[in-house]
Amino acid sequence: MNDETPLRTISLFEGLSDTELSAVAASCAIRMFEKQAQILGEQEPTTDVFFILSGTVRSTSYTAAGREVIFNEIEAGEIFGEFSAVDGLPRASSCVAITDCRVARMTREKFLKMLERNGKIAVRLVELLVSKNRSMSERVFEVSALAVRERVRRELLRLAKDGEEFRNGIVIRPAPTHYEIAARIGSHREAVTREFNRLEAEGIVEVRRRQLRIIDIKRLQEGEE
Repeated sequence: MNDETPLRTISLFEGLSDTELSAVAASCAIRMFEKQAQILGEQEPTTDVFFILSGTVRSTSYTAAGREVIFNEIEAGEIFGEFSAVDGLPRASSCVAITDCRVARMTREKFLKMLERNGKIAVRLVELLVSKNRSMSERVFEVSALAVRERVRRELLRLAKDGEEFRNGIVIRPAPTHYEIAARIGSHREAVTREFNRLEAEGIVEVRRRQLRIIDIKRLQEGEE
């Protein structure tokens, strides 16, 4: 990889000097993935780490019965594959491009050497892993202890953080399907559809083609409190 400029968008490399970033860029190869292409497969023995320069990647897994569980969606500026790069174990989930994606790829050996040489990157990685662990702990609690109604509410509030302001609410586009929300919160599509019908009837959300409008964000935040 000749040009280090795209790596400026990667949060892990925030604050690096031009010289440091050039060294990182020299260890990467850039590749394009079309929408719906599988980048990594669950239990795959590869150990490379990926930096998303553009596009969105979904981390997902399937049960033996074929039920999908969506862990998270990884945006431009973020990384994935770092678990296997750190511990050398097979992939814990599949990663699929949900838009056309451009990624920089680095081998495990070069990634570990980079961490050894650069303490700033190593600290940023620790912060990233802690953040991911907190997020996963929160989701485990929700699935284990909360009813579908509360799980849907919390998921909508998470989505709203990246939405666009609209009058008294938020617009989320493209709108996730009921199936996708169910896969994120550990439920099934029918239960999510019932909850959306209730939220629409109460004037809290409005579903339109390709967009979801949270028209009363304050009531959604308040929930049943």
